Amino acid sequence: MRRILGSILGALLAVTCVTALATPASASGPTRVRVSPDFFGIHDSSGQAYGHLRFGALRIWDSGATWKDVETAPGHYDWTRLDTLVRAAQAHDVKVTLVLGLTPSFYAGSPSQPPADLSRFDAYVRAAMARYRDFEGRRGIESYQVWNEGNVSSFWTGTPQQLAQLTAVVSRARQAVDPDATVVAPSFAVRLPSQQRWISAYQHQLVDGRHVWHYYDVNELSLYPRETYAGRTGGPEDAITLLRQVKRRLARAGVPSSEPLWATEVNYGLPSGRPGQTQAQPISDRRQIANVLRTFLLGAARCLSRVYWYRYDWGRVAGGGTLGNTLLTDPDDHSVLTPAGRAVQTAEHWLNGRLVAGRGHHRPCTRDRHGTYTCLVRHGDGMRTILWNPHHRVRVQVRGATSGEDQRGRPTSLCSGTGIVQVGYRPVMVETHR
Repeated sequence: MRRILGSILGALLAVTCVTALATPASASGPTRVRVSPDFFGIHDSSGQAYGHLRFGALRIWDSGATWKDVETAPGHYDWTRLDTLVRAAQAHDVKVTLVLGLTPSFYAGSPSQPPADLSRFDAYVRAAMARYRDFEGRRGIESYQVWNEGNVSSFWTGTPQQLAQLTAVVSRARQAVDPDATVVAPSFAVRLPSQQRWISAYQHQLVDGRHVWHYYDVNELSLYPRETYAGRTGGPEDAITLLRQVKRRLARAGVPSSEPLWATEVNYGLPSGRPGQTQAQPISDRRQIANVLRTFLLGAARCLSRVYWYRYDWGRVAGGGTLGNTLLTDPDDHSVLTPAGRAVQTAEHWLNGRLVAGRGHHRPCTRDRHGTYTCLVRHGDGMRTILWNPHHRVRVQVRGATSGEDQRGRPTSLCSGTGIVQVGYRPVMVETHR
């Protein structure tokens, strides 16, 4: 029963995907999606995002609060940094996910290795849950993630079976200490075929005779596409293709289709490990804005319950550039939002309502034979029609159009009052009456 309730809770955390029955006898129908603030997640070690963006979820990773940072000696925990992060999130009503890796040096030869004695991990997890289930009078941490990117050797060099065993440890600790917490499966990278095969290997693991998916409530995927595809830069639609591929693998492993999915990290242009390449190739502000808007629109349409943008406070790497190409803030001053950072607010505005399927379709955000995407958001007594085409410029007529906005949220004119809109890779929003 706890497993079922956890899945229901996870599904309601941010994106509510409802199948509208066409008739009482039909088995399926058009999907409607309502987005809450929790859908918009962020990674931020600086603590400055609260003053510049609206978001409902924080994933604590790369913030100086891993297991090896907290447990400074066997059985001794220094919660100072984590307390600061949790306290700030509480002050802004932001829900916190804590990633539970990496292993302290006195329990394993490398942070990427599992501890030789699983009771050490169990003790740490229970201590964290006991501290943050009621932190200074209210819940501190909502969800606990077993590990970060279990199929990337920088973070995990154990086996799929060992990672499944850690998942069961977290689940049992939750049952004993904080039954209302959410257990999140290890995140996994998805851009390479070998990484997807690793996901399948993990999902097929048994622990004490039960499939590993019995031990968690939410799956998480790092939806970074490759930096290029046939000479063009990878983008949000490529990330969604990867999501679709992994969903098929989850289904083959028997993972229930109702299992919530979060995008644990997303950005674009990340190098694939070619020698000498440590930074993404820069792209224009216009393309960065488009990446942000299309990511959140497609993520909501594909029923991702959360999308955690990586990251708010990205700094420079060797060579002076950044690891990803779509930046929410100036790498040298995280108090300054970029145009892409301001686009998060545009995405929130455009998605404020109910994302619905168009006539004759079963899911929101459809693509026609020319590659043009159409997203419909019903709000109040009107409808927002959001259009883009990743690779071509096309003309689209929106009947009943009354006004429009470009991807920066600025008013845009419709061609000669006919409702014909010029559409390219930059999304355009058109208002119509119902």
